[in-house]
Amino acid sequence: MIGHIPTDDLLAHAGKLADAGGPPVSDTAREVSDLTVSGPAEIYAQTRLAAQNAGSVLMSSGGTTGTPKLTHVPHGMALERLLAFWRPLQPGDTLLNLFNAGRMWGSHYYMQTLAEKCRCTVVPSGPYEPDEVGRWLAMFGEVGVNALAGTPTGLADFARGVLDTGESLPVRTIIWMAEPWTGNKRDLIRRAFPGAGLWGNYGSVETWVMAANQPGCDETVLHLLPDQLMEPDEDGALLSRVGDGWTIPVVRYRLGDRVAPADCRCGRPDGLTVLGRADDALTLRSALFKVSELIDVVRREPGVVEAQLRLTRATDSARAAGALTLDFTGTADPDAVCDRLTGEFYHLAAVARQYPGALRARQVSRLARIERTNKVPAMLWQESDEQHDGTENAGAYSRSGNPA
Repeated sequence: MIGHIPTDDLLAHAGKLADAGGPPVSDTAREVSDLTVSGPAEIYAQTRLAAQNAGSVLMSSGGTTGTPKLTHVPHGMALERLLAFWRPLQPGDTLLNLFNAGRMWGSHYYMQTLAEKCRCTVVPSGPYEPDEVGRWLAMFGEVGVNALAGTPTGLADFARGVLDTGESLPVRTIIWMAEPWTGNKRDLIRRAFPGAGLWGNYGSVETWVMAANQPGCDETVLHLLPDQLMEPDEDGALLSRVGDGWTIPVVRYRLGDRVAPADCRCGRPDGLTVLGRADDALTLRSALFKVSELIDVVRREPGVVEAQLRLTRATDSARAAGALTLDFTGTADPDAVCDRLTGEFYHLAAVARQYPGALRARQVSRLARIERTNKVPAMLWQESDEQHDGTENAGAYSRSGNPA
């Protein structure tokens, strides 16, 4: 378990939710494990009911390959609770909000509300390509931008643009979420903004912020906010929380990620690390593998900067691939990348021998992104082996379930 809620308090809370239309609680329930697991349907029903009196911002997660999961997020976005635990901004700061707006994705609007609650100025700009930054940099300096918020991908693009100008921006705070860092993105940030501290969030549209970290923390470790309990589970961690002031009260809500307890160099308790998506197991010609494990192996190949899987769907199963292409950026040799994969995963080596062309690697200048969020997914499905321009509207899978 990560975090702590007294069992009696959690059982009583589950009973109150049941009385309000939530999952029923058995008369024999004595432990957390006796309570019903809940999902997006319960979240939507409860938040929709609450919004009838208090209003909301209607947000969506998913929707790339299937039906969007809708959540009514209260206008205050539970920031009173969050800011008592995690406060990256101060009055007088000017935040450059690099998150995409629109299409019901929550991060842009979350940053707008965070700036309001912290009484600082916000510049709602959205992301920039590196070659655009130079035209805006003087204005950003003039208005006093000293904080950035975005995905690691968007932040790295902005940092690249700043470095290309040879100029600087006095950034001291960088707020990140929605996907994990990779080594090259983190290096770009540190080169462009050597004095900046990293402030991370972990959450989802359905639960909003669950955990956070700050300068002094390990970048892969986040700390669970108080009054919450997280149960690690291979099918997706289970989140419970008690008390008022959350966007949604939940008991054993099934997240899409696998998480594990983790110690942090800061010494604070209730650390966790996100291991990857719970549903990232796939098959290639009957060879089972996890997307996260395969990507991690490829990134260890010298010369690989970032990597992404392109899968052509098999005809017999929605989670089975007939062919796999490993796209990567960097200077590595494609044959060496394939050798790394087949050397680490013997079952993939058998597939490569039996089905020529089912496994290959390809050097690209830019990995595909999701247009709605500007994130780089770890994996995406495609209908053929056609070359793409680096922006995807097709189905994709994102390794990180981060928010908001």
